Amino acid sequence: MLIVISALVIVCFVTFFYVRLLNQSISDNTISSISEIAEHDKEAIQSDIEVSWEDLHEIVERLERCGCDSIQKAKENLEIESAASGFSHLCLLAEDGTVYMDACGTDFLEEEPENEKPDLLNYFKHGEDRVIVRFDDEICGGLQPKENILYGIRLEDFQLEGRKMLAMIGISDISSIEDHMVIDSFIKNGEVRGHSALVDMQGNYIVNINKEVYLNEQNNLYVHLSESEGSELTNGEVSVKLQNQETFSFYHTHVGEQARELFYFIPFGEGINLYFIMSVNEEVFLEQTRAFTTMSITMLVISMLTVISMLLVVMRYQIKTIRTSEKARAQKEFLSNMSHEIRTPLNGLIGMNHLILSHIEEESRRPQIREWLKKSDSTAKYLLSLVNDILDMSKLQAGKVDLQNEPFLIASLTDEIAAMQTDHIESRGVRFVLEKDITEPCVLGDATRIKQVLMNIVGNAAKFTPQGGQIKLSVKQKKTGGDQVTTIYQCQDTGIGISEEYLERIFDSFSQERNKAAGECKGTGLGMAISKLLVNAMGGDIRVKSRLGEGSMFTVEIPAVIVKEPPDYLREDGQISAGERNRAAAAGEKQRPVKILVAEDVELNAEVLLEILEMEGFETAHAKNGKEAVELFCQSAPGEFDIILMDMQMPVMDGCTACRKIRSLTREDAGKILIYACTANTFQEDRELALESGMDDFLTKPIDVDVLIKKIKNL
Repeated sequence: MLIVISALVIVCFVTFFYVRLLNQSISDNTISSISEIAEHDKEAIQSDIEVSWEDLHEIVERLERCGCDSIQKAKENLEIESAASGFSHLCLLAEDGTVYMDACGTDFLEEEPENEKPDLLNYFKHGEDRVIVRFDDEICGGLQPKENILYGIRLEDFQLEGRKMLAMIGISDISSIEDHMVIDSFIKNGEVRGHSALVDMQGNYIVNINKEVYLNEQNNLYVHLSESEGSELTNGEVSVKLQNQETFSFYHTHVGEQARELFYFIPFGEGINLYFIMSVNEEVFLEQTRAFTTMSITMLVISMLTVISMLLVVMRYQIKTIRTSEKARAQKEFLSNMSHEIRTPLNGLIGMNHLILSHIEEESRRPQIREWLKKSDSTAKYLLSLVNDILDMSKLQAGKVDLQNEPFLIASLTDEIAAMQTDHIESRGVRFVLEKDITEPCVLGDATRIKQVLMNIVGNAAKFTPQGGQIKLSVKQKKTGGDQVTTIYQCQDTGIGISEEYLERIFDSFSQERNKAAGECKGTGLGMAISKLLVNAMGGDIRVKSRLGEGSMFTVEIPAVIVKEPPDYLREDGQISAGERNRAAAAGEKQRPVKILVAEDVELNAEVLLEILEMEGFETAHAKNGKEAVELFCQSAPGEFDIILMDMQMPVMDGCTACRKIRSLTREDAGKILIYACTANTFQEDRELALESGMDDFLTKPIDVDVLIKKIKNL
């Protein structure tokens, strides 16, 4: 019973405060809604007012341009302007109070009796530059007067027949304002429970809340408030707030009515001395409160049951939260390692560049400078591989794996890995062994990605295998179908090994084993995660076996289609067919150098690439953008250019557009010339875009010079 009573007390206590907060929230939301409606209407009216003032300025400018030098000519032009504008009448106000109307109106002269003409001069007596007021005076003789809005702008230097004009005035029907106001709002079942109004700074209604302002009859806000039984603000307090141009609201009650109304005031500002008012019946608030109050107890009961359920859910997902925290900690460690990995080689690179620049003129330092340059090149390539790892990881996790499916020789791939790793491994006092048992030498696949995976595995083995140990890379195959074969790559070392705990998450992103035996061997923690994603994307599998202190063995299995006849460019040097020898002999003359058109907008990149190509014996030409590349090709003789290296992103005209224009030319060589895309955009969609535009191949920046030269020479 004590628990039940306590629960009921808590529920009642919570319900009480909940209802209070709910009422306040509903009130705040309603006021916010009112504020949005009022702001929208105010901005629409303000925009219309400012446009009217701007129209008056433009009319004055046109009067000046057309050379109005007489009052009669000005009146004639005003008649034309009145017919073409949104004003029903236009007039000029002289400094002495004389009003010169358009041809439809009757001039109000200074000598006329005061009670027979409106005192327009009074609107500018305090130095106002712009004026907007309600104007119900008769301004057009013989016509029935209407409810109007008067717009006026002060003139600086405008004279007619020696009389200085003080202001240009335009008269519009009051509907021009009303059309931009939602006068009636919050309507339910035909009952209007909200109104809008427009008042000046003295409280005079321009457009009344109850639409009770008629021709030459004024109604005042303060009179309306004085007739209320109860108001949260006095007339004096409201007047002060109006003069201070504050945005404010308060409740008041009409005489003989029980329901209160909320008045919401918002000023125009910016030279428009008007206020926009919205009045909303309190019933709007109470209806929403009743509905929510009825639901509150039910919601509280449901909330209590939900809390119990959530406790069970929280317990269930507690382990996941811990794992997430571990991953966040691993990411933090990754960022720390990444900072170290990037800053350390950058420090060396900057230092070596400083040394090179300091001693480049010293002949005796040439060998040392050459060594510094080699180290700088190696460091730059390491930084590039680091960036590639980060980009690869982001693409792979997003499911955007760029895989090529081209013929390659398995023996050549493993030989290249051995050539790149042997010196490094043996310099550490570790023996490196390569074993090959290959039955199908050529298969389809992505040799670059496979090499990336194996280089990562062999590189890790080199890091964690102590002096006197051994690393063995072996490759063998097993047939899985008529034209299918699975190639099995194994890397076995006698290094420090991997703990059983870390083996479970070795392929997780950002993961690195904390092993004292590893010493200072640090990395990004992305290599094995990337390798796993790449192998899976190729339809293969990667496994690892390891024991601490004994070593590790990584096994990579990748299925592929067998290529029975490898393409010519994959044959080893010297394996030239008899037909090729005959064609070479039949030529009997020295061929001209291959000429390459380089389209590159970055001057430094172009300078380096042109210099490298010319060193290799190629003729070159340079275009600074796609348009220039098209023009150079059109100006060249047919067959003059053999290859175009086209940057994809260039000013004036991009590479893809330039390629399409070249392919569309009627020249015989336009469809045959080889066009390579050279770009830093490495995503599959960029490759597809380049090929769709008519390009033959795709080279990524930074361009691997050896790969570029090999491709060009093969062709």
